[in-house]
Amino acid sequence: MKQRTIRLDHVAVVLCQPKLAENIGTTARAVVNMGLGRLILVEPENPDERVIRAVATRAADGLIDRMVIAPDLPAALADFHFVVGTTARLGDHRGPFFTPRTMAKKIVEMGSETRVALVFGTERSGLTTADLRLCQAVVRIPTADPKASSLNLAQAVLILGYDLLTAHEPSGEPPAFKPAVQGEVQAMYDHLQKTLLDIGFLPDQNPDHWLMSFKRLFNRTGLTHGDCNLLRGLCRQIAWVRKNGKPQIEP
Repeated sequence: MKQRTIRLDHVAVVLCQPKLAENIGTTARAVVNMGLGRLILVEPENPDERVIRAVATRAADGLIDRMVIAPDLPAALADFHFVVGTTARLGDHRGPFFTPRTMAKKIVEMGSETRVALVFGTERSGLTTADLRLCQAVVRIPTADPKASSLNLAQAVLILGYDLLTAHEPSGEPPAFKPAVQGEVQAMYDHLQKTLLDIGFLPDQNPDHWLMSFKRLFNRTGLTHGDCNLLRGLCRQIAWVRKNGKPQIEP
């Protein structure tokens, strides 16, 4: 039976506000070890390329040459179809949580053309709840002792990368589902939030928190380009009715 493997070059590692160039270097080495495609830094504190190259191996030179520095997390994620956040901390508003293995299986089911971002937070505190709201899924790496649940960046990248490297499914059929890129999804959420605020469905206080219920609903199935257009069309129709008092009938 024909096997389909993940396109590892379509998987990027995104480091959010890394503090130390040495950690960026060891992460670059882990990215190359697992055959992942890109390394993106979001607001790095000390992106000293000389130190990064010294810590990484020569095999990582090509990856470092292509390394991207992004001004913020939404900009870094705009072109990806599926975004996976990572965390060691539990919390009602941070999950639901996947293991690296179950997440790798989920990514395989999306097909080899899906562009995936694996997002890792700062060395000291990890990703914030606001950062995780930009992700469609959250991975928590299990450890033997809950008191020692924090791993360094390179260790976490190796674990997620290994499960992606070894994941496969026994099917050669292309997937029927092709997710929308994150820039399009985020624009839809911004439009939806504005509409729900306008009609009084969301409270003015902390609307991002309440919108997460919709995000969790859509993250379970994913959103295509057509889905985003449909939802934005609904928002436009709601705005028209509020303004004109009657539906707009489009030809």
